[in-house]
Amino acid sequence: MLLIFVIFLGCDKDKNTEPSLQDNSFIAQRANETWKGTTEIDLTANDTLIFLAVGDRLDNGVMVTKIKFDGIGSYKLNDREGIYYNTLGGDVLISQYAIEDGSNGLFSITTYNQESRYIEGHFELPLRATRLNNPEIKDSLLIISDGLFKGFIREDILE
Repeated sequence: MLLIFVIFLGCDKDKNTEPSLQDNSFIAQRANETWKGTTEIDLTANDTLIFLAVGDRLDNGVMVTKIKFDGIGSYKLNDREGIYYNTLGGDVLISQYAIEDGSNGLFSITTYNQESRYIEGHFELPLRATRLNNPEIKDSLLIISDGLFKGFIREDILE
């Protein structure tokens, strides 16, 4: 009986475990719904890290953040450092959001290997609409929370 109990405990899944991510991908909550997709991470010659998150399906949102990269740590994002937008057909802008004045987003690097350029972290952005071209969108506030990402910084350094 004790053996069965030990096996049962060993099989119990921790409900607080983070989701498994593939390289160059992300997952987050967008307006309280799961949002996931691929990432592209670039580093400029002046150490600006540009993080691009693209939703899995066409017209599923794009988030762009940029930070002055200095390795592992937490970086506050202001209105010029975090945006989100939606398109129609991949080319017509229907909504655009930026970090709300007086608020800060957060972009944290939790793992970084300079040699392999591997990077992991998390992000949160409180956003306010700067453009709404879709009458179906009524709420100008958009919260992206519980964001996790991992991947590799691209080899090409942007000028």
